[in-house]
Amino acid sequence: MTPVHGTVLVARPLWPVLGRVGNLLTRRGYTVETAGSWSALLAEPGRREGLAAVLLGEYGSVGEEEGILRRFREGGGSGIPVLLIGGQSAARGTRRFREAGVDMIFAADLPEEEILDRAQPLLAYGEMYREAVLAGRELSDLAMRDEPTGLPDRRRFLLDLERSAETARRIGRPLSCIVTDIDDLRRVNEEHGPAVGDSVVRQFGGILGRIKRSYDTVARLGGDEFGWLLLGVGRDEALRAAERAHRRIAESVFDGTREPIHVTATFGVASLSPGGEWNAQALVENADRALYWGKESGKNRVRFYPPGEEAADA
Repeated sequence: MTPVHGTVLVARPLWPVLGRVGNLLTRRGYTVETAGSWSALLAEPGRREGLAAVLLGEYGSVGEEEGILRRFREGGGSGIPVLLIGGQSAARGTRRFREAGVDMIFAADLPEEEILDRAQPLLAYGEMYREAVLAGRELSDLAMRDEPTGLPDRRRFLLDLERSAETARRIGRPLSCIVTDIDDLRRVNEEHGPAVGDSVVRQFGGILGRIKRSYDTVARLGGDEFGWLLLGVGRDEALRAAERAHRRIAESVFDGTREPIHVTATFGVASLSPGGEWNAQALVENADRALYWGKESGKNRVRFYPPGEEAADA
C-alpha cells in the first residue's frame, strides 16, 4: 500500500533532532527511512519516485556534501525537497548548499516542532510532486513550457496557482504572487532590434528562474511579463524576495549583439493570508494592480497591493 504521505529519507542523522523530526513525521503518516551516509541519495535512482522529501544531517565536509547534492539534483532528484540540519559548518556553507540544491537549512538546536512547522509548505510541495510522478506526469513536464525561456507558460502557471492555493488553504499557510515585467523593453527593441529584445527576455527569465526556491513556480505569462508563486510566504517575505530580484536585475548585464545592455524591472506583489478571503484569481489580479501602480508611479520599483503595505521605492 502506498504510504499516506510518501517516504522521507533521513540521511546521516548525527544530530539528535533529526531522530525526533523523523518520529514526528512518522506520527503524521510519513514512512521514514534512515541511511548512514548521504551517498544513499545516489543509490537506486528508481526509488526516488516515492520520496516526498530528504532530510540531511550536515557533517562538516562541505565540498563532499556539495558534490553529492549536485549529482542528486542532476540525476533525477530535481523536484524532491531537501532539508539540511546542522551546526556552524552548515551556517557558514549556506550559500554553497543552496546553490547545490538544498531548499531549507535549520540549526540543529531548534525544536523539532519548529522545524516541521517551518518546513510544512515544502513538505506539501513534496507530496504534490510525488503524486505527479507516481501518476506518470512528472511535475516539470506537465505539458506546458514556454519554448524560448524554458519556463512554465501561462497555462501551467494557472494550474499551479490553483494547486498552490488549495495546498496553502489546507495547511493554513499564506500564498504570495509576484508579477513583473521589463521596463521600456520597446526601447531595447528600437535601439538594438527585436532579436536582442527577445534575448533580453530570455535572460530575464533565466535570472528569475535562478533566484526562486526550487519549489516555487516562475512562469512566463506572455511577452516580457512573468509570474512567481511563493507557497507558504506572506507579505513581508514576498516583498523581500521581490526586492532581491529587483536588485539582481538592476545589477545584471544583458548580452546584446554589439554592446552590453542594462534594464530595470517593476515588481507587483500580493498575498493571501490564512483566515482572510481566499481567492486565487484575486491574488494574481492584485499583483497585476501592484505592477500597474509601480509603472504609473515611475517604474523600476516594488509595489504591494492593497496600498499602504508596499515596499519603499527603489
